[in-house]
Amino acid sequence: MILVAVNLEDLTQRIVTEVTTLPVRIGRRPERIDDEAVELLEIPWTDRLVSRNHCLAIREGEQLIVQRMPALPGRSRPNAFYSNAPARQRQILEEPLRLEPGQAFTIGSQGHSAFFWLRSREDLEPALGGYHEHLEVEKEDFARARPKSTNYDEVAQLDEYSLRLQLKLIQRDLPEQVLRGWTTDTELFTRAGAFLESALPGQKGVSAAFLAVEDLEDRISFQLLNPDPQVRADFRPSRTLLSQLDLENPSAADIHIWTSAQDEAAFRTQSSLGRQIDWVAAIPVASLEEGAQIYHEAEGRPVYLYVETRQSFDAAAAAFVPFLRLIASLVASLLSAREKQRIQDQMSAYFSPALRELMQEGDQSALEPAMVDCSVLFADRRGHSRILETARTDEEILEQLRENQKVVGRITQKVFDHEGVITDFAGDGALALWGWPTWAAGSRNHPENAVAAAEAIVRSLADRTEFEDEHNRLMSAVRIGVSTGRIAVGKTGPRQQWHISVFGSVANLGARLERIAKEFKVPILVSGETVERLRSRKAAEPKRLFRKLCFIRPAGFRQSYPIYELVQPVDLGGSGATQQDVLTYEEALGHFVERRWDACIDLLQTLPESDEPARWLLDRADLFRLRPPEPEWEGEIASLMK
Repeated sequence: MILVAVNLEDLTQRIVTEVTTLPVRIGRRPERIDDEAVELLEIPWTDRLVSRNHCLAIREGEQLIVQRMPALPGRSRPNAFYSNAPARQRQILEEPLRLEPGQAFTIGSQGHSAFFWLRSREDLEPALGGYHEHLEVEKEDFARARPKSTNYDEVAQLDEYSLRLQLKLIQRDLPEQVLRGWTTDTELFTRAGAFLESALPGQKGVSAAFLAVEDLEDRISFQLLNPDPQVRADFRPSRTLLSQLDLENPSAADIHIWTSAQDEAAFRTQSSLGRQIDWVAAIPVASLEEGAQIYHEAEGRPVYLYVETRQSFDAAAAAFVPFLRLIASLVASLLSAREKQRIQDQMSAYFSPALRELMQEGDQSALEPAMVDCSVLFADRRGHSRILETARTDEEILEQLRENQKVVGRITQKVFDHEGVITDFAGDGALALWGWPTWAAGSRNHPENAVAAAEAIVRSLADRTEFEDEHNRLMSAVRIGVSTGRIAVGKTGPRQQWHISVFGSVANLGARLERIAKEFKVPILVSGETVERLRSRKAAEPKRLFRKLCFIRPAGFRQSYPIYELVQPVDLGGSGATQQDVLTYEEALGHFVERRWDACIDLLQTLPESDEPARWLLDRADLFRLRPPEPEWEGEIASLMK
């Protein structure tokens, strides 16, 4: 006997397990408790109605007994079992559920995971055939129940008085009452709703609302977006009528008008409508442009203009649809324009204030590619890729991406605070630049500004340092590489989509240093050129402690470079090396370059066990003592980090 799980939204997705004497635990991520003897059936597709450990199935002869798992502390019990039918036709099943061969069940009234108890795989297709028959019946019933959308571009003509009044309202009252001075979405919706409640000629008792509508598992839900203290106390939008909207594929063409004469049954049975309401309209909030999309609010729900009238006069309700569509379109356009501005404002955060000012003035000649003496900084969030790889659910992934946005946001702010330019984002990090554009404030002091920014970034992320048992110490949330020299920098790409790029070995070295910092387990590595520039300006340089770690040949490079650790405190994830530790290490490095392995090792062993760079060099000295390098070796160490 077999138990087959099928995704009803994609019947090609199936999981088959043979049920013997062991119970089968079913769920989104089922697990064994204390090594119990149980088989696991894991649902690989996304179904939010299936719990991690949802139910337990036990075979008794040819029957399968299925029982939901107990509720976890603080949580409700897993969703109940239902008959295997389309959602509108399902019936709840009693528990414990006893299945005979050929029978099936689903989880949740709106879930799409079905389970078939079968003798063999050959029995699955006939069993699915029954579900298909139910589905076709439901589609026919649903098509009959849903009113067809009507083309309201050509509608009954308004009388001359009504037409003149609407034109007057549009010209005189609309700009003042709706279009000007609003600051929030709620204020715009409220203004537009109040305007409509006084703008339909010949109608009395008008109630206008902007609704964010959502089809939940068992009901239609809506949120009133224009809470108006003047709204009628008995105004309650009808969920029955709203259920007629195509919420799965909302579009600008999904316009509906219901009247008490044509929809008498619905009006009579719905207490929310009352006896005096004559017609109801639901108009998508969307631009009138061809192919326009309906507006979705912050939580992703489509927004509709919902209007009710009482004591309607003789003109057909459809005659007012163009006016309602116009107001809904204006609201959609205003919201869209503000959203575009918001996105532009967010994009401006990629550029320094000086660069934004240059772009606003329109003079972009200074952005053309050129060879410039600069300092570059590569910052990367430590462990971000590993965290994403271990995330199991969509929500865990999204939560990590939101956290990453916060980290990158802090990096960006510290770059701007130190007069830098962000030229690129790499998902979990950023590339910053100093010394370009050459007219920018502080461009001549670019090594100082770059190193100061690196320190500030590490400090700003102090709350995200983590203690790692593997290293028995705190580790910084970020790794940074800084290098200085001449690079090619400027805008690249087509005119409409250009961005700033950097090229050259100096930029590549900065990127490698950020990676190599992982080997030394320190937050900041700095190139020898950067340190020399800083030391040549001792009067202006704050007291910083640099430690020459080695001469390293980065992956892809033919020559080696001296690299330095910018020593950071232990509580920020740094090595915490003292001035004496630096002197001892650099003396040991001199022995290392001169091939005096024993002297090098003896000195390094006097440094603290937690000094990761010292452990790093000690391992290489140990290796070279056993297997000395070639005669032409000049003290460099090759790195495999790219």
